[in-house]
Amino acid sequence: MSRGLVIIIGFILFSCGDDAAQSSKAGKKSAKDKIIYSRSNISLSTERDSISYVLGFEMAKPFITDTVFSLLDKEEILAGFQDSLGSMRLDSCEMKIQSFLSSEDLRKNKTFIKQCASCVGALNRMEFYSNFEGLNALDLVNFDLTYTGLKDGFDLKNAFLDDTNSVNILFSTLKTEIGKRYNATLEKFQREGNEFLKKNKKKKGVKQTPSGLQYKVLRKGTGENPTAGSKVKVNYKGTLLSGETFDSSYDRGAPIDFQLNQVIPGWTEGIQLMKKGSKFEFFIPHELAYGANPDPRSGIKPYSLLIFEVELLEISTP
Repeated sequence: MSRGLVIIIGFILFSCGDDAAQSSKAGKKSAKDKIIYSRSNISLSTERDSISYVLGFEMAKPFITDTVFSLLDKEEILAGFQDSLGSMRLDSCEMKIQSFLSSEDLRKNKTFIKQCASCVGALNRMEFYSNFEGLNALDLVNFDLTYTGLKDGFDLKNAFLDDTNSVNILFSTLKTEIGKRYNATLEKFQREGNEFLKKNKKKKGVKQTPSGLQYKVLRKGTGENPTAGSKVKVNYKGTLLSGETFDSSYDRGAPIDFQLNQVIPGWTEGIQLMKKGSKFEFFIPHELAYGANPDPRSGIKPYSLLIFEVELLEISTP
Protein backbone atom coordinates (compact mmCIF):
# COMPACT_ATOMS: atom_id res chain seq x y z
CA MET A 1 0.00 0.00 0.00
CA SER A 2 1.09 3.56 -0.66
CA ARG A 3 1.12 5.22 2.73
CA GLY A 4 1.13 8.80 1.51
CA LEU A 5 -2.23 9.43 3.14
CA VAL A 6 -1.36 7.75 6.42
CA ILE A 7 0.28 10.25 8.74
CA ILE A 8 2.80 8.08 10.53
CA ILE A 9 3.45 9.02 14.14
CA GLY A 10 7.21 9.02 13.60
CA PHE A 11 6.73 11.77 11.03
CA ILE A 12 4.72 13.83 13.49
CA LEU A 13 7.22 13.40 16.29
CA PHE A 14 10.50 13.73 14.50
CA SER A 15 9.79 15.79 11.37
CA CYS A 16 7.40 18.43 12.66
CA GLY A 17 9.30 19.58 15.71
CA ASP A 18 10.10 23.27 15.79
CA ASP A 19 8.77 23.85 12.29
CA ALA A 20 5.40 22.50 13.35
CA ALA A 21 5.39 24.71 16.38
CA GLN A 22 6.32 27.76 14.34
CA SER A 23 3.38 27.18 12.01
CA SER A 24 1.04 26.96 15.00
CA LYS A 25 1.71 30.56 15.94
CA ALA A 26 -0.63 32.29 13.52
CA GLY A 27 -1.15 30.08 10.53
CA LYS A 28 0.75 28.26 7.83
CA LYS A 29 1.56 28.51 4.17
CA SER A 30 0.59 26.17 1.40
CA ALA A 31 2.17 26.50 -1.99
CA LYS A 32 0.07 29.59 -2.77
CA ASP A 33 -1.87 30.81 0.23
CA LYS A 34 -1.40 31.70 3.84
CA ILE A 35 -4.08 30.13 6.01
CA ILE A 36 -5.00 31.94 9.20
CA TYR A 37 -6.13 30.12 12.33
CA SER A 38 -8.58 31.45 14.88
CA ARG A 39 -8.31 30.60 18.56
CA SER A 40 -9.87 27.38 19.84
CA ASN A 41 -11.59 27.54 23.19
CA ILE A 42 -10.92 23.89 24.03
CA SER A 43 -9.78 23.39 27.62
CA LEU A 44 -6.56 21.41 28.04
CA SER A 45 -5.97 20.77 31.73
CA THR A 46 -2.96 18.42 31.71
CA GLU A 47 0.26 17.95 29.79
CA ARG A 48 -1.11 14.66 28.44
CA ASP A 49 -4.20 16.44 27.15
CA SER A 50 -2.08 19.10 25.47
CA ILE A 51 0.24 16.57 23.84
CA SER A 52 -2.74 14.59 22.54
CA TYR A 53 -4.34 17.70 21.10
CA VAL A 54 -1.15 18.92 19.38
CA LEU A 55 -0.60 15.51 17.74
CA GLY A 56 -4.09 15.62 16.26
CA PHE A 57 -3.63 19.22 15.18
CA GLU A 58 -0.38 18.37 13.37
CA MET A 59 -2.05 15.36 11.74
CA ALA A 60 -4.56 17.70 10.09
CA LYS A 61 -2.02 19.86 8.26
CA PRO A 62 -1.31 17.78 5.13
CA PHE A 63 -5.03 17.50 4.48
CA ILE A 64 -5.25 21.28 4.26
CA THR A 65 -2.01 22.31 2.60
CA ASP A 66 -1.44 19.53 0.05
CA THR A 67 -3.24 19.87 -3.28
CA VAL A 68 -4.27 16.19 -3.55
CA PHE A 69 -4.89 15.48 0.14
CA SER A 70 -7.07 18.56 0.51
CA LEU A 71 -9.65 17.05 -1.89
CA LEU A 72 -10.70 14.59 0.79
CA ASP A 73 -13.89 15.25 2.74
CA LYS A 74 -12.79 16.37 6.23
CA GLU A 75 -15.96 15.20 7.98
CA GLU A 76 -15.49 11.74 6.52
CA ILE A 77 -11.85 11.65 7.68
CA LEU A 78 -13.04 12.50 11.18
CA ALA A 79 -15.74 9.81 11.02
CA GLY A 80 -13.16 7.27 9.86
CA PHE A 81 -10.75 8.31 12.62
CA GLN A 82 -13.43 7.49 15.20
CA ASP A 83 -14.35 4.24 13.45
CA SER A 84 -10.77 2.86 13.23
CA LEU A 85 -11.73 0.23 10.62
CA GLY A 86 -14.59 -1.02 12.77
CA SER A 87 -16.90 -1.19 9.77
CA MET A 88 -14.30 -1.28 6.97
CA ARG A 89 -12.00 -3.93 5.59
CA LEU A 90 -8.30 -3.11 5.64
CA ASP A 91 -7.58 -4.48 2.16
CA SER A 92 -10.55 -2.60 0.68
CA CYS A 93 -9.41 0.65 2.29
CA GLU A 94 -5.88 0.24 1.02
CA MET A 95 -7.13 -0.35 -2.52
CA LYS A 96 -9.32 2.77 -2.37
CA ILE A 97 -6.40 4.92 -1.20
CA GLN A 98 -4.09 3.55 -3.88
CA SER A 99 -6.73 4.23 -6.51
CA PHE A 100 -7.25 7.76 -5.20
CA LEU A 101 -3.53 8.51 -5.47
CA SER A 102 -3.16 7.07 -8.95
CA SER A 103 -6.38 8.15 -10.72
CA GLU A 104 -7.19 11.76 -11.49
CA ASP A 105 -10.67 10.71 -12.67
CA LEU A 106 -11.49 9.07 -9.35
CA ARG A 107 -10.40 12.23 -7.56
CA LYS A 108 -13.31 13.96 -9.32
CA ASN A 109 -15.84 11.40 -8.07
CA LYS A 110 -17.49 12.85 -4.94
CA THR A 111 -18.85 9.51 -3.73
CA PHE A 112 -15.48 7.84 -4.06
CA ILE A 113 -13.71 10.76 -2.33
CA LYS A 114 -16.01 10.35 0.68
CA GLN A 115 -15.35 6.62 0.85
CA CYS A 116 -11.62 7.15 0.54
CA ALA A 117 -11.65 9.86 3.22
CA SER A 118 -13.31 7.48 5.69
CA CYS A 119 -10.59 4.92 4.98
CA VAL A 120 -7.85 7.50 5.42
CA GLY A 121 -9.23 8.53 8.80
CA ALA A 122 -9.52 4.92 9.97
CA LEU A 123 -6.03 3.97 8.80
CA ASN A 124 -4.53 7.04 10.47
CA ARG A 125 -6.19 6.08 13.75
CA MET A 126 -4.97 2.50 13.42
CA GLU A 127 -1.44 3.64 12.59
CA PHE A 128 -1.45 6.14 15.43
CA TYR A 129 -2.70 3.58 17.96
CA SER A 130 -0.36 0.86 16.70
CA ASN A 131 2.74 3.02 17.11
CA PHE A 132 1.94 4.01 20.67
CA GLU A 133 0.87 0.48 21.59
CA GLY A 134 4.12 -0.90 20.16
CA LEU A 135 6.06 1.39 22.48
CA ASN A 136 3.91 0.58 25.52
CA ALA A 137 3.03 4.27 25.49
CA LEU A 138 -0.77 4.32 25.20
CA ASP A 139 -0.88 6.03 28.59
CA LEU A 140 0.77 9.11 27.05
CA VAL A 141 -2.19 10.03 24.85
CA ASN A 142 -5.91 10.72 25.14
CA PHE A 143 -7.38 9.72 21.78
CA ASP A 144 -10.50 11.80 22.30
CA LEU A 145 -8.33 14.93 22.47
CA THR A 146 -6.26 13.78 19.50
CA TYR A 147 -9.56 13.70 17.61
CA THR A 148 -10.34 17.21 18.93
CA GLY A 149 -6.97 18.48 17.71
CA LEU A 150 -7.58 16.90 14.30
CA LYS A 151 -11.01 18.52 14.09
CA ASP A 152 -9.68 21.92 15.18
CA GLY A 153 -6.96 21.66 12.54
CA PHE A 154 -9.60 21.03 9.88
CA ASP A 155 -11.73 23.91 11.23
CA LEU A 156 -8.66 26.23 11.21
CA LYS A 157 -8.72 26.60 14.98
CA ASN A 158 -5.75 26.31 17.30
CA ALA A 159 -5.60 26.20 21.10
CA PHE A 160 -1.93 27.28 20.94
CA LEU A 161 -2.42 30.20 18.59
CA ASP A 162 0.22 32.51 20.08
CA ASP A 163 2.17 30.04 22.19
CA THR A 164 4.96 28.62 20.07
CA ASN A 165 7.14 27.93 23.08
CA SER A 166 4.62 25.63 24.75
CA VAL A 167 4.26 23.57 21.58
CA ASN A 168 8.04 23.18 21.38
CA ILE A 169 8.16 22.04 24.99
CA LEU A 170 5.34 19.55 24.45
CA PHE A 171 7.10 17.98 21.47
CA SER A 172 10.37 17.86 23.39
CA THR A 173 8.71 16.18 26.36
CA LEU A 174 6.99 13.61 24.18
CA LYS A 175 10.13 12.86 22.16
CA THR A 176 12.08 12.27 25.36
CA GLU A 177 9.49 9.92 26.82
CA ILE A 178 8.96 8.09 23.52
CA GLY A 179 12.74 7.65 23.27
CA LYS A 180 12.83 6.02 26.71
CA ARG A 181 9.95 3.70 25.88
CA TYR A 182 11.47 2.85 22.50
CA ASN A 183 14.85 1.94 23.99
CA ALA A 184 13.21 -0.16 26.69
CA THR A 185 11.16 -1.98 24.05
CA LEU A 186 14.22 -2.71 21.93
CA GLU A 187 16.16 -4.05 24.90
CA LYS A 188 13.25 -6.27 25.89
CA PHE A 189 12.78 -7.87 22.48
CA GLN A 190 16.51 -8.27 21.89
CA ARG A 191 16.93 -9.94 25.27
CA GLU A 192 13.95 -12.25 24.80
CA GLY A 193 15.10 -13.26 21.32
CA ASN A 194 18.67 -13.99 22.41
CA GLU A 195 17.53 -16.02 25.42
CA PHE A 196 15.17 -18.05 23.25
CA LEU A 197 17.82 -18.86 20.64
CA LYS A 198 20.31 -19.96 23.31
CA LYS A 199 17.89 -22.52 24.70
CA ASN A 200 16.37 -23.49 21.37
CA LYS A 201 19.61 -24.55 19.70
CA LYS A 202 20.02 -27.25 22.35
CA LYS A 203 16.69 -28.87 21.43
CA LYS A 204 16.60 -32.12 19.48
CA GLY A 205 16.49 -31.62 15.71
CA VAL A 206 17.33 -27.90 15.77
CA LYS A 207 20.34 -26.82 13.70
CA GLN A 208 22.04 -23.43 13.49
CA THR A 209 23.87 -21.89 10.53
CA PRO A 210 26.91 -19.57 10.86
CA SER A 211 24.63 -16.55 10.37
CA GLY A 212 22.62 -17.44 13.48
CA LEU A 213 19.59 -18.81 11.62
CA GLN A 214 18.08 -21.84 13.36
CA TYR A 215 15.90 -24.42 11.65
CA LYS A 216 14.23 -27.76 12.13
CA VAL A 217 13.26 -30.19 9.38
CA LEU A 218 9.60 -31.15 9.76
CA ARG A 219 9.33 -33.01 6.46
CA LYS A 220 12.00 -33.91 3.92
CA GLY A 221 11.56 -33.15 0.23
CA THR A 222 13.22 -34.41 -2.93
CA GLY A 223 15.15 -32.99 -5.85
CA GLU A 224 17.31 -29.89 -6.15
CA ASN A 225 17.62 -27.01 -3.73
CA PRO A 226 16.68 -23.52 -4.96
CA THR A 227 19.32 -20.83 -5.37
CA ALA A 228 19.08 -17.19 -4.31
CA GLY A 229 17.99 -16.34 -7.85
CA SER A 230 15.23 -18.95 -7.98
CA LYS A 231 11.54 -18.19 -7.95
CA VAL A 232 9.66 -20.27 -5.38
CA LYS A 233 6.10 -20.93 -4.29
CA VAL A 234 5.50 -21.56 -0.60
CA ASN A 235 2.87 -21.90 2.06
CA TYR A 236 3.84 -20.48 5.42
CA LYS A 237 2.79 -19.36 8.86
CA GLY A 238 4.64 -16.69 10.82
CA THR A 239 4.42 -16.40 14.61
CA LEU A 240 5.93 -14.28 17.35
CA LEU A 241 7.57 -15.62 20.49
CA SER A 242 4.24 -15.08 22.23
CA GLY A 243 2.70 -17.66 19.89
CA GLU A 244 0.60 -15.05 18.10
CA THR A 245 0.27 -15.57 14.35
CA PHE A 246 1.07 -12.35 12.47
CA ASP A 247 0.84 -13.70 8.92
CA SER A 248 -0.27 -16.92 7.24
CA SER A 249 -0.80 -17.97 3.65
CA TYR A 250 -2.83 -20.88 5.01
CA ASP A 251 -5.29 -18.44 6.56
CA ARG A 252 -5.54 -16.55 3.26
CA GLY A 253 -6.14 -19.79 1.40
CA ALA A 254 -3.39 -19.26 -1.19
CA PRO A 255 0.39 -19.83 -1.35
CA ILE A 256 2.71 -17.02 -2.46
CA ASP A 257 5.30 -16.74 -5.24
CA PHE A 258 8.46 -14.67 -4.96
CA GLN A 259 12.07 -14.48 -6.05
CA LEU A 260 14.21 -15.78 -3.24
CA ASN A 261 16.64 -12.87 -3.17
CA GLN A 262 13.81 -10.36 -2.65
CA VAL A 263 12.69 -11.39 0.84
CA ILE A 264 14.15 -11.13 4.34
CA PRO A 265 17.66 -12.63 4.67
CA GLY A 266 16.40 -15.41 6.95
CA TRP A 267 14.11 -16.65 4.19
CA THR A 268 16.69 -16.22 1.43
CA GLU A 269 19.15 -18.35 3.37
CA GLY A 270 16.74 -20.81 4.91
CA ILE A 271 14.68 -21.75 1.87
CA GLN A 272 17.87 -22.59 -0.03
CA LEU A 273 18.30 -25.42 2.49
CA MET A 274 14.98 -26.93 1.41
CA LYS A 275 13.97 -29.26 -1.39
CA LYS A 276 10.61 -29.31 -3.14
CA GLY A 277 7.94 -30.83 -0.90
CA SER A 278 9.87 -30.23 2.31
CA LYS A 279 8.58 -28.38 5.35
CA PHE A 280 10.90 -26.55 7.74
CA GLU A 281 10.51 -24.52 10.87
CA PHE A 282 12.75 -21.45 10.97
CA PHE A 283 13.78 -19.43 14.00
CA ILE A 284 14.96 -16.14 12.58
CA PRO A 285 16.88 -13.61 14.70
CA HIS A 286 15.94 -9.97 14.19
CA GLU A 287 19.07 -9.15 12.18
CA LEU A 288 17.93 -11.69 9.56
CA ALA A 289 14.30 -10.47 9.71
CA TYR A 290 12.96 -6.91 9.99
CA GLY A 291 15.36 -5.51 12.58
CA ALA A 292 14.35 -2.12 13.92
CA ASN A 293 11.88 -1.29 11.15
CA PRO A 294 8.97 -3.71 10.81
CA ASP A 295 5.72 -2.43 9.36
CA PRO A 296 3.83 -1.09 12.42
CA ARG A 297 0.61 -2.65 11.16
CA SER A 298 2.14 -6.13 10.94
CA GLY A 299 2.07 -6.71 14.69
CA ILE A 300 5.83 -7.31 14.63
CA LYS A 301 7.74 -5.25 17.19
CA PRO A 302 11.24 -3.87 16.53
CA TYR A 303 14.04 -6.40 17.01
CA SER A 304 11.62 -9.32 17.20
CA LEU A 305 12.69 -12.90 16.63
CA LEU A 306 10.30 -14.55 14.18
CA ILE A 307 9.25 -18.18 13.84
CA PHE A 308 8.08 -19.48 10.46
CA GLU A 309 6.76 -22.81 9.29
CA VAL A 310 7.49 -22.94 5.56
CA GLU A 311 6.39 -25.53 3.03
CA LEU A 312 8.25 -25.39 -0.32
CA LEU A 313 5.77 -26.20 -3.09
CA GLU A 314 7.55 -25.24 -6.32
CA ILE A 315 10.92 -24.05 -7.60
CA SER A 316 11.40 -22.33 -10.96
CA THR A 317 13.81 -20.07 -12.81
CA PRO A 318 12.57 -16.45 -13.03
